[in-house]
Amino acid sequence: MNRIRIATSICAALLTLSASAAAPPRHIERRVNDPALDSIQELEGTRPFVNTTNSESTIAGFGATLVSVFRTVGAELERDDQGVLRFTRNLRLGYSYSRDNGLTWRSEHLPPLPGSSTTLGYGMVASDRRGRFYASGLGLDASGRTTVTLNTAIANRLKFAPATAIDSTGRPDRPWLAVGPSPAVKDRDNVYLSWVSFDDSTGASVLRFAKSLDGGATFITKTLFAPSLDPNPANPQNAVQFPTIAVDPSSGRIYIAFLQFGFVSNDYIRILSSDDAGETFQPLSFHRPDAPSPEVYPVVQPGTYTECGATRFDPPGGGSPQFFPNSVLTVHAGPDIGSSASGAPRYVHATRVNLQPMIAATKGVLHLTWSNSTSSTFGEPTSGADILYMHSDNGGTTWSAAKPVNAPASAAGRSFTPTIAVGALPSVGGFSAALSPRLVHITYYTQEADGTLSVNLAQSKDGGGTFMQPKKLNASPLILAPTNIPLPTSANPYQTTNYDRLAGACSSLGEYMGLNVGIGRLHAVWGDSRDTIRQPDNALDPIAGQLHSKENVYFANPPIF
Repeated sequence: MNRIRIATSICAALLTLSASAAAPPRHIERRVNDPALDSIQELEGTRPFVNTTNSESTIAGFGATLVSVFRTVGAELERDDQGVLRFTRNLRLGYSYSRDNGLTWRSEHLPPLPGSSTTLGYGMVASDRRGRFYASGLGLDASGRTTVTLNTAIANRLKFAPATAIDSTGRPDRPWLAVGPSPAVKDRDNVYLSWVSFDDSTGASVLRFAKSLDGGATFITKTLFAPSLDPNPANPQNAVQFPTIAVDPSSGRIYIAFLQFGFVSNDYIRILSSDDAGETFQPLSFHRPDAPSPEVYPVVQPGTYTECGATRFDPPGGGSPQFFPNSVLTVHAGPDIGSSASGAPRYVHATRVNLQPMIAATKGVLHLTWSNSTSSTFGEPTSGADILYMHSDNGGTTWSAAKPVNAPASAAGRSFTPTIAVGALPSVGGFSAALSPRLVHITYYTQEADGTLSVNLAQSKDGGGTFMQPKKLNASPLILAPTNIPLPTSANPYQTTNYDRLAGACSSLGEYMGLNVGIGRLHAVWGDSRDTIRQPDNALDPIAGQLHSKENVYFANPPIF
């Protein structure tokens, strides 16, 4: 049986604003992704495929037009002649667009590379001053290689073209995208991407970079940073991850922030900058007395070190099987169910978290925010987490002290996954050369004392000197979905599964959210788990028939102040 059923430039932008964008809309909070993107597929002899995870969203705008790109699970499978399951389609990137400031939305899947039927995720969206939208991500090319990709669309059509391949060196991961003015040709916008590339034989990774001077038609790529091993395990090592890019709209200066891993508790934030459209980059300095280098800022990632299943390995020469745990940092709810391969805790309701440094820049002011554990020990189960913020008024020469912008963390709660935007678009009839650096907006998740999550907004009117009391954006609490469900077998007693078995254990709300400034209001999107779905009745499914949370992308447009 094979049954599929549907489960339910700033100046240029301002000069082209239509009458529909003239007045900011009323307050909105609503689901962005169309239910038609979801599906449940049931094939005889296996558990159902509940393809309903939508999260990890970003947003960009042009006038009244908004576009959000997010992770989804647009998969269809079949059995081949030998009865082996295979994908006929595997589209993990979706987008929704609104032409009325977020009142209504339509959804599609991002097209894959020519000759491929697979997109993999880590989607990002940005727009230029002429109304062209760019969506980056990962996909498979026609040869099955993991590839950094880019799709483009224009605001008056919003039908993204098939993806263009940017780079497949090594194993690329987590691309980030930014669009901004050329420092040499002021009326041209350049497209920039940065990502990491892994050498899986050693575990090392390097920071890669691409730029396009022709609207995404062609790209130049190169490696920016390739660190080596340090004999001191507490120092920065040969692996980098979680890059983000920002472009200062007043100058075209590029900033790339990323994390360099250590082998003990500390990891390290680094920032590179370029004043020549990415031809050359220079490291910024923090001058922390407790850091092993002036160019790194010591941090501790948030979350509990959690086992999310384990993989069996049978030694070639025989002997007892070995089990390699899939251990990641999570925020979670409910008890530790125990019985892990590693001795680390296991939680059925969990979402993966990390420390991705988020940046925004305008008029020479650089803003930086991240989520930092309140413990000096990596993965400490009783730790809290704060959203820390700091800024530089001179492009990274000197920095303010880092400070929390959230309500104080405690052992019962953590704040995590921040994103940042600066300024505000003025009303129609006036415009400025760049967004004001004095208006700072940061959104993030907080886990409340009862285990539910909220989405919060912290704002500053004085360039980050002080922050007002955070505002809650979600009308209903988020309840973590079952993403780490025990599925033991005789071959692997430590196996676990997500209710959405293609999403991966402990994968839920995603590893970032989106924030964009509009006329009088912000545009915020996030992965949200307030909604529910009933798991199909199937004897092979460990939670058959249960009603539980599922992930959707939600949008809100809070006033700027």
